[in-house]
Amino acid sequence: MEEDYYMILGVDPKATELEIRQAYKRMVLIYHPDKNKHPRTTAQFRKIKEAFDVLSDPTSRRAYDGAVERSRPADTRNNSHNSGGYQPNGFSQSETESMGIMPTVCAVGGLLVGLFIGIGAYRTMSGSNNNH
Repeated sequence: MEEDYYMILGVDPKATELEIRQAYKRMVLIYHPDKNKHPRTTAQFRKIKEAFDVLSDPTSRRAYDGAVERSRPADTRNNSHNSGGYQPNGFSQSETESMGIMPTVCAVGGLLVGLFIGIGAYRTMSGSNNNH
């Protein structure tokens, strides 16, 4: 498996159908090519759509989860021998998982900050032209 559909949508593998749908809608607002003109937007939007198509269908999601589980090395399938999910790299399993989503969180946060700065600048400039 090349892509982690859960990470693309920013949801936990135990996410409900509603959480997956909400995450998809959130991502579409950010990455839809009509709303975001960045050159990589179209490719990211396709990944988001593909992830949603698989995870929103219960049969496809079960097949995907099974394929992900089979693709993991045998020693990482069951961390019961590791206390607290300790990984060989020195990080706990939850720390390792959260480090994988950080670039996505930072990218989304950066887009939102840029959007709010742009709105503020627009209001400031349009407000200075409308003084009577």
